[in-house]
Amino acid sequence: MWGPQPDVPGECNARLYIADDYGDNHATMRCQKPKGHDGLHEEKYCVYGNKVVVTWTKDEREEEGEKEASLA
Repeated sequence: MWGPQPDVPGECNARLYIADDYGDNHATMRCQKPKGHDGLHEEKYCVYGNKVVVTWTKDEREEEGEKEASLA
């Protein structure tokens, strides 16, 4: 589980390295679309002149609220 995963034959196997922004073993992405948008969440940024676009489906803050509610 730790360390780089092996390449899978027949797949692209390109990698994207995202930094741990708070030293908590997480890399936080923040959607830059307007509030209330439809569709996927999205963050765009550049690394060494290369454009990166990351999209995802769920707002993790919703899951955090679910965890907090289950602990109460």
